[in-house]
Amino acid sequence: MLNVPRTPARRPTQEPYLLDPELLADPAGGYGRVREQGPVVRGWLSDTQPVWLITRYDDVREGLRDPRFVNTPQAVKGHTGEDPRRVLVDMLGLPDEVRKYFLVSALDIDPPDHTRLRAAVGRAFTARRMQALRPRVERLSAELLEGLHRGSPDGVLELVDGYAYPLAVTIVCELTGVPEEDRAVFRRWGDDILTMEPRRLAESSPAVIETVLRLLERRRREPGDDLLTTLAAAGHDEKFRLTEEEAVAMVLNVVMAGYDNTAQLLVNAVAALLTHPGQLRLLRDDPALMPHAVDEFIRWCGPDIMVRMRIAAEDVDVHGTTVRKGDCVQLVLVSANRDSRRYADPDRLDIMRRPQEGTEGHIGFGHGIHYCVGAGLSRLQCEIALTTLLARLPGLRLADGPGSLRRTVVPGAAPRLPRLRVRG
Repeated sequence: MLNVPRTPARRPTQEPYLLDPELLADPAGGYGRVREQGPVVRGWLSDTQPVWLITRYDDVREGLRDPRFVNTPQAVKGHTGEDPRRVLVDMLGLPDEVRKYFLVSALDIDPPDHTRLRAAVGRAFTARRMQALRPRVERLSAELLEGLHRGSPDGVLELVDGYAYPLAVTIVCELTGVPEEDRAVFRRWGDDILTMEPRRLAESSPAVIETVLRLLERRRREPGDDLLTTLAAAGHDEKFRLTEEEAVAMVLNVVMAGYDNTAQLLVNAVAALLTHPGQLRLLRDDPALMPHAVDEFIRWCGPDIMVRMRIAAEDVDVHGTTVRKGDCVQLVLVSANRDSRRYADPDRLDIMRRPQEGTEGHIGFGHGIHYCVGAGLSRLQCEIALTTLLARLPGLRLADGPGSLRRTVVPGAAPRLPRLRVRG
């Protein structure tokens, strides 16, 4: 069996490096090549920090629900190594007074604390609550497109900052309880966290933390029907016992994932349709295909490359390779969703795909206990926004041709389109 050296002298140049510019620019292709090297491949987080890359669909899905792959070093008995979360916080250069809020995220902890936090927030994301939002999402989608039309004398509509982001930001902030005058603070911080630039985060992180603390205190005095009220009350509920740091971290997670991932999914879906006219025609001819189409977009061009890093709590055998206790493990979604062992012709966009019974047809929202709590909200917005766009723009096409679809590489996320100009 193979083992990772505990303290390798230096990263071998032939092994995958997670910050390699080519890998950041083309994660589907890059991690796809890693996937074909073997079921588990050693990669590198830095010149001296190795990580096991698990890239195939069945292995990633199994890894996501395997309790031996944990999120916190504290769950590894006898662990004396560095805490990857603290390493990231150090790398981001976050000010000392805000660091504690970034070390208690529900995305980075294990049961029983994860179970407690998930239960506290889950009440805001029930299927009934999501369906109750449908009229609001429909109305806002229509209003945004009407506003774009009125403001465009030449008929060109910019859909990134004009449609996708305003829709996603408004909906998640209304659900959370963030008033309109405070939303720019969250958007600025969200943009900064993706750049991973310490200088920018040193300014925006304290500002967003201060805003969340103020909003939570307001909801303690003036309860409403929103997530902030739920979290403010959960601090005094013996069942949840939410600390102030946990409540702040939850708000940041929900707002950031709720607007950025949803907006990017919508932008990617529109770009995919406009570069695959046959798929666009299928969807126009049969709008009932929209739920299946959205699942295919999540599989084919979803916004997440991988999940949060895991740590092996004990020795784990993965197809003959021993992942040693304490080793870092990265489960890669983008390669799993393009795995030919799972999908026929996986690199082809096909909105007619049907998932195997009992599955979504992808793992773009994760799997297991860390399955995305806002998956239903993201899917709802994407379905409605695309339906509205196709109905109101019968001649939907790129304003500047396929060559205009040039993506920007950001260290903390998949490559993204800074703008998407269309005509209808």
